[in-house]
This record gives sequence, C-alpha cells and structure tokens, in this order.
Amino acid sequence: MGRDCCALEDGKVLPIIDLAYQGLGAGMEEDAYGLRRVLGAVPEALVAYSCDKNFGLYRDRVGAFYIVAKNADELNVALSNGAALARANWSMPPDHGGAAVRLVLRDSKLTADWQDELDTMRARMREVRDLLAAAGQIGSLNLAPLGAQNGMFAMLALSKEQILQLREEHGIYMAGSGRINIAGLHGGNIDKFIAALGAVAG
Repeated sequence: MGRDCCALEDGKVLPIIDLAYQGLGAGMEEDAYGLRRVLGAVPEALVAYSCDKNFGLYRDRVGAFYIVAKNADELNVALSNGAALARANWSMPPDHGGAAVRLVLRDSKLTADWQDELDTMRARMREVRDLLAAAGQIGSLNLAPLGAQNGMFAMLALSKEQILQLREEHGIYMAGSGRINIAGLHGGNIDKFIAALGAVAG
C-alpha cells in the first residue's frame, strides 16, 4: 500500500468510519476498499457497520461496532467504555434482526443467495441511474451526473418550493434537501417522475 492514505498515518487522529451500504454501491469488495485502506494505515480506529440497508432490516437497526486498538490493554478500556455507552443508550436491544443476519452469514448457501440479491438490487439501481442520466438536462435540472454515481441515494438540485410542488401537484415525496432514494424508482414510475421534474424545473 502506498503512503497516499494519509494524513491519518501519523496517529494524531482517531478515524471513525461508518460502513452503512456495503454491496449497494459498486460491490461488496469495492465498497470496503476505503475502509481497508484506512485500517491498514492506522494503529487504532472505530468502525460502525450497518445491516439496515444491505439486509433490508432498516426498522430493526441491525449492525455492529468494531474497535481497532494499539494493544490488548487499550482494547479492554475501549470495550469497557463502549459497553457503558451502549448500556446507557439502548441497554438490551431485541435480537431478532441480528439473529436473522447470523443465520444468513453462517450458512454458505444463504450467504450466496443474499449476495446474489444484493447484486440484483445494485444492478437495478444502476439501470435507474442510467435512465435518469439519459433524461439529461430538464430545464434548470441536470440529471446526467446521476449516471456516474453509485448507491441508494442521490441529490437533486431543487428548491424547497419545487419540492413542495412535486408533492402537492404530482404526489412525489422527497426530503426537503432534494435527497431521493434511487431504490424507490423503477420501470413503472420513472417516466412519471422525470415528467414531474420537467414540470417543476422546466
């Protein structure tokens, strides 16, 4: 590994990394590349991992917290503090979501099925992005850059007024920031979505 990873290598910063969408960007290995580069360059780090999106368990808030420490003594201190914080914040969460993930990951056939489903969803989102990008410039809104991006979410350069107009006149809902969920679009509604964008941004 080259030395370009970083400003983090001098050990003066504690990286806190959130890996929330693994498998839904460019692929399981590809999406973990940045995390692995950082962990290979630093003596300690904190990693939050979420199964909410890639396992479809959003409501159950399933994930894990990992600690990379310089030595066993520092790891024990960090684990003790982590356990105290967990106890104060959520104490004993239900296990059914985590149990479902364990069941899948401990069975090679189920793991392969899950990864195939992730691949299918990622490919579907790629198709949606390509369709949006093909619409190009719609009035003041340029959708072309969406084709060069990956993942579940995208930002549209819409004003709060335009977003309200989409909601009230077209029944299309999104965050006030213009953030949309790519996975919510498909062949049956994307033409209506693009036409509605044209109506408010044209």
